Amino acid sequence: MRIALDTQSTLGRKTGIGIYTTQLLPALRQIAPQHDYVELDWGHDPTMRLDRRLRWQQWVLPRQAHAAHADLLHVPGFDAPRCTPCPVVLTVHDLIGMLFPQNLPPVSRFYWSRWLPWSVRWASRVIADSEHTRRDIVRLMRIPAERIAVIPLGVQPAFRPIHDATLLAALRQKYGLPTQIILYVGTLEPRKGLEMLVDAYAALASEIAHDLVIAGKRGWYTEGLFRQVVQLGLERRVHFTDYVPDEDLPGLLNLADVFVFPSRYEGFGLPPLEAMACGVPVISSDAASLPEVVGDAGLLFPSGDSTALAAALRRTLTDCDLRVRLQAQGQARARQFTWEATAQRTLHVYEQCLLGVRETMGREGSVA
Repeated sequence: MRIALDTQSTLGRKTGIGIYTTQLLPALRQIAPQHDYVELDWGHDPTMRLDRRLRWQQWVLPRQAHAAHADLLHVPGFDAPRCTPCPVVLTVHDLIGMLFPQNLPPVSRFYWSRWLPWSVRWASRVIADSEHTRRDIVRLMRIPAERIAVIPLGVQPAFRPIHDATLLAALRQKYGLPTQIILYVGTLEPRKGLEMLVDAYAALASEIAHDLVIAGKRGWYTEGLFRQVVQLGLERRVHFTDYVPDEDLPGLLNLADVFVFPSRYEGFGLPPLEAMACGVPVISSDAASLPEVVGDAGLLFPSGDSTALAAALRRTLTDCDLRVRLQAQGQARARQFTWEATAQRTLHVYEQCLLGVRETMGREGSVA
């Protein structure tokens, strides 16, 4: 089988789709080396303005798949081409654009909330990261449930407890971080609940020695978050690191005393899982798919409730027995999510997809 994968998302500063693609591809090669894997990318403009994104996915990508003589094309991020020379497997990580269009600029709002529902229907098979996302796809896009496979993501081996004090000290100095920190990792945008996190932290700041560290690149509409920090007089206690490269993330997580993920919606939620793998106690909202990921290995609080989040933070920072329990349960939970398992289940979807195409061709041939 000759499998083509859209790897455009791995160029530049990788976020969720790029990480997914970067980890899935070597895992596929490891478990099924008998297949050929062809990487397709445009080689430029990794930020992909909307016009270029559409040109890439609807015109250039199908032509590259044809030139590669691909038996199957896997698009790891949302948008399936209308016309392709082979069956398409499409991974839909979430439906943020449809559920939170107000968080996007007008042009992007059109793409994610209007175009996306049509393009998903063009895929032969769909992969969702979580059961919650599968239900959203069925409900909002009217895609038959049997066309959607739920395949959770995995945790990279690099995310583990790190005991190298020199490495951690160098990382702390690189980002100018204090000794005791509460950490968030992810894109900065309204959906992530960061303004609510700052409110919860402000309620505790006078009681605790910990500073709040918000790590991640700026997304849409972040001005209010930075303004809020200034208005609350927390400029010296709240630290913004901007984008953190992959090689620094495990160490940054190991510097944290607690990891907080207040998101209002996630298709999966990889950061809390990576934090648990590093042995960091996790506090997460109970929104969307996050209970599927965190399970009982972290503290869940009602999404959007800053008072409940402040209480969870206070409890975690003051209860040593709770922190030890969360550390142990979190690491055990994270071990259940591997990229090898993700690749095995993805390969099964490829095989089912091609089998379905052959069966359809056989029926059409017999009728003829």
